[in-house]
Amino acid sequence: MFVGRTSVLELIGELTEPRGENAPAGPRPVLILTGCGGSGRTAILQEALRTWRDRTASVLVQPLVPDGEQTSLRPLLTSIMLGLGVGVPGYPVTFPRSLVAQLAISADFAGLPPGDQLIRLRERLNEYKRKPALDSFLTALARDSFALVHVQVPGLSELVPGLAAEVTRSTLNRLYRGRGLMRLSWGDAVDWFRHQDLDFAKNPETTLIELSARAKSADALVRRSVDDVLVGAFLADLRRSHARVRGRPPQMLLLLDDGDVPEAMTFVRSLLRVRTAIAGSRPTPENRLPDPLTVVTTSAGPAAAGAVPWPGTEPVDGPRMRVDVTDLSSAEVLQLARSQDWTTSERTARTAFRLTHGHPAATAFVLRRLAENPRLLDDPDALLDGTDPDEDVPADRHLLRIFVRGLDPQRRPDDASVEALITLAAARTWQEAGTLVPLLPPPFGLGSPLYTSPTLWPAAGGGERRLHPLARYLGLRALATRPDARTGWEGVFRLLRGKTHPDDRAGRWHHELMLGGRAKVADALAVLLPELPSAEWLALFDAVVVTPDPRVTDLAEIQGIGRPPTPAGHTDALLGIVPALERDPCVTRPEDIAALRQLAWHGFLRLAESEGVADRQPFLERADRYSADRNRY
Repeated sequence: MFVGRTSVLELIGELTEPRGENAPAGPRPVLILTGCGGSGRTAILQEALRTWRDRTASVLVQPLVPDGEQTSLRPLLTSIMLGLGVGVPGYPVTFPRSLVAQLAISADFAGLPPGDQLIRLRERLNEYKRKPALDSFLTALARDSFALVHVQVPGLSELVPGLAAEVTRSTLNRLYRGRGLMRLSWGDAVDWFRHQDLDFAKNPETTLIELSARAKSADALVRRSVDDVLVGAFLADLRRSHARVRGRPPQMLLLLDDGDVPEAMTFVRSLLRVRTAIAGSRPTPENRLPDPLTVVTTSAGPAAAGAVPWPGTEPVDGPRMRVDVTDLSSAEVLQLARSQDWTTSERTARTAFRLTHGHPAATAFVLRRLAENPRLLDDPDALLDGTDPDEDVPADRHLLRIFVRGLDPQRRPDDASVEALITLAAARTWQEAGTLVPLLPPPFGLGSPLYTSPTLWPAAGGGERRLHPLARYLGLRALATRPDARTGWEGVFRLLRGKTHPDDRAGRWHHELMLGGRAKVADALAVLLPELPSAEWLALFDAVVVTPDPRVTDLAEIQGIGRPPTPAGHTDALLGIVPALERDPCVTRPEDIAALRQLAWHGFLRLAESEGVADRQPFLERADRYSADRNRY
């Protein structure tokens, strides 16, 4: 069940809808969906494919790069071409220029005199005018490409042999206009390599022979020039296919998953270069045909660098536009819970949202586990300690893997990255996390995605970048049980405390609280009650209690039972109660929450009555928060 992110789907719709009569013919921006691992970017692409599958040529592709290897752009481009080539009724898409380029590249002209090279090229193109020969060539091309790129074409098989046969059949039927024609002409397709929609005046046959030689080069700049020719031919085929359709057809829709994979980044960069070159060339009837390709891709951050952020209303001008995929709202989590069991959905949704903060993958996982075992509603700790059946690891480790997997283009589970993330979770902010980088094992450092990722460390209130709250809680939970003295709980928080700036008393007291110095912090805060304005004191208190302590699970210890009825005693109690109530997702039993709310209300009332407090109102308003809003927790 797909829930939420409707504004993103509507934006994709705007970029795919037919152009208005007076709309500019230029390209629409490449849309980049950014988010951390498990944020639901792929699910948005899949939903967009379901929405548009019957209305326009559309394809969802995901590069499958073998570990440690890089392939050329051609398998990805071929997969896109063949996927879009299936089209929909009334919207035929053909790729004669792209096929001519592939036929030339796959030929061997090495060692032949120029005259013999021309003869071989003409013989090859003449041979593949025949349908049986082109059938064999296309089938082999499709199989080779689909082995490296996962392709979803609406209505077709996802198994490589079946998909290759089906797209080949569809492509041939469109090229040969049904079953009657057995030969075709490459004339216009070959001639395109003369001008390339850039007002060139080249010899098209010589260009194709040079393209074949350069495609085999190991030089990156040479290969880039080949990529641009191939992408230019691909766009030319799309423009002419679009122009042949009657009326105002919608854009063709390319959904490119894992946009941080090198091949995907290469494709998008080449596409943008070609579009820029066409826009800067002398206008011709062909290169000023509307650009009919809408591209939506995903990124954990690298592919979106420099893209214009979407303001949330109309599409923006510019070649690339970035949309941050947000977490699910509490209402959306409730909708998902109702789809599983409406009888307990409200409490289930509340527990899931309190734990996951709406992180889509984690929310789906938690809702599934709660549906399987409703008793876990009162014991999220047991849920997180339980074994994930698919990976044979504890559930909390499984969820941490989702976050770090999103930083790797190949989405590999990486336990070393998980351990590094656990260390960084102690930091309140991205800047503070830099203090912990020396504790990380190689190859992690200030330049590694684990530290630099803008989606793992999004900007929070005040513009400070903070680790996703679910990733931070899971990391803290794991840090609390790490046995190593240097990188365990004590070692990490001692390092943070020692590196805290002398003027940062909130940071210093926060780390002291995490090291068990609750009474010491309470005494220091109590001294400031008559000295600071009440609102300023509460802001300082809030900065100290931003982190739950997963080691403290005993309710009596959390409540501060036995503290004296003094300002320091009330503050001491609140230092345990507030982070448990506000930050600890494993505090879910209604009776426990009710008791903590009552104690928080009482504690802030007592502080309002403390000697020397000039302005009681902020404390009274804070107390009212815990008595008035029952649904907050």
